[in-house]
Amino acid sequence: MFARLTAHLAAHPIATLTLAALACLCHPAAAQAQWQWRDAAGRTVFSDVPPPPSVPVASVIKAPGRFAGMLRPADAAPASDAAAARPEAKGEAKAEARAETATGSEDAFQKRRAETLKAEADQAAKDKAAQEREARCAGLRGYAAALQQNRRITVPAPDGSPQHLDDDQRQAELQRTNASLAENCV
Repeated sequence: MFARLTAHLAAHPIATLTLAALACLCHPAAAQAQWQWRDAAGRTVFSDVPPPPSVPVASVIKAPGRFAGMLRPADAAPASDAAAARPEAKGEAKAEARAETATGSEDAFQKRRAETLKAEADQAAKDKAAQEREARCAGLRGYAAALQQNRRITVPAPDGSPQHLDDDQRQAELQRTNASLAENCV
């Protein structure tokens, strides 16, 4: 289908020129029907429909056929007659307001990012501590099971030499291990 259209346009140069002229005529109308505004996050939004009512008029950068300076709520009055007489003052004030808005939104973004990174680091630290605690508890449970099964248990003596536990020592060690399990591994 596309090949047939291309061959037809190549054979009829007037049709090609007509099509090109129509394309040029359509372009300015589409370009003028664009809205441009800054959303709450500070990003510039381009659309062919007006912004939602939640977007303040001051955030609208361009409307179809108008610029941001021409957009003003019906109840808003000019700031002063002197400022109205000096158009460059309006431009300077708007540039300063845009710079403050951009700086404020950038600061807000950086603050949210820092809070997110801190929350992720805190969660990672909690997860690591929970894994280490679970590993210690698993080791204590295994040790308590070995003590209960009357296996031969060897512990280091104060001088570093191996010492085998007798029945009384085994019961005392089992009580200490069970107390530690009850306290730390509930």
